[in-house]
Amino acid sequence: MPKVTIKSMLKKSSGKTEQNETCCKYCDKKFRYPCLLIVHLRTHTGEKPFKCDVCGKSFHTPAILKNHKRFHKEKKQFKCLKCEKSFHYISHLHAHEKVHTEEKPHKCEICDKNFKAKASLYRHMFIHYREKPYECKLCGKGFTDHKDFKIHYSGHNNIKQFKCNKCDKAYARQTELKVHQRVHTGERPYTCNICDKSFSTNGVLKNHQIVHTGEKPFKCEICDKSFALYSTLSHHQAVHNGERPYKCNICDKSFATNRNLKVHHLVHTGEKPFKCDICDKSFTANGTLKNHQRVHTGEKPFQCKTCKKRFSDKGHMRRHEKIHLPKPA
Repeated sequence: MPKVTIKSMLKKSSGKTEQNETCCKYCDKKFRYPCLLIVHLRTHTGEKPFKCDVCGKSFHTPAILKNHKRFHKEKKQFKCLKCEKSFHYISHLHAHEKVHTEEKPHKCEICDKNFKAKASLYRHMFIHYREKPYECKLCGKGFTDHKDFKIHYSGHNNIKQFKCNKCDKAYARQTELKVHQRVHTGERPYTCNICDKSFSTNGVLKNHQIVHTGEKPFKCEICDKSFALYSTLSHHQAVHNGERPYKCNICDKSFATNRNLKVHHLVHTGEKPFKCDICDKSFTANGTLKNHQRVHTGEKPFQCKTCKKRFSDKGHMRRHEKIHLPKPA
């Protein structure tokens, strides 16, 4: 793919509107002056030409770089009393302090779920209305969150500058690389305060905590089955419509979800990134590793509803449950 630059995109985006405004071809935003369009186009190309000489971080504009460099000089005067983390602004401290409290003042009027931040509630509301206001003009894919849209867009431009030194995987954002590297290090900094289980990301922890509440707000309109997560509901619905849009480019096998396709790809590469920290055995999928670890722990989390017998594997439990079904006459 040819490198996308401001110069090349400006040629494509030079259309004038009736109000003598310059219009961005890729997101239809309008600008009074071409110089503003140039700055805006960097959000599409991912170009960050202004680099901090202290920490190496790059920015879209010299003004943002100037504001950033202040952080290297100024002392973080606003300190959290709970964890001693410090912040430049008191508003950032107040937002951080909610991490230590159970306060969730922002409530969803549809499902009564509460959130610590108003922005989190706003993103959550898209789930109910299934709105995806951020649309990629190149492939038509929609997103509920602007950050997710920007990460996706950088994928079109093939801008993945942050490379893993363990497996050569590359990412558009440094935060994505940091999360990925936990696969290799085994780091799990997010701990459930109910069962002490640990997770690699805060998002996975939140999904796990729904197990303790038993909440399943997302219901299938065809079979009335309910799910804790909207993503799980979406995957389930593929069972009814028979869609398998994710196709392996090596063996032409198709899958209902992109996640299943990625797991399948490991069969061709031979990669087994999930390693047991007890016996060093490796696996292609994290779920398979978890099932294996129960051999060491003796944990049996799956229980038959009829006879209360417990199992370490969900598939084994389902096969067992069939013995309780009435035999055909």
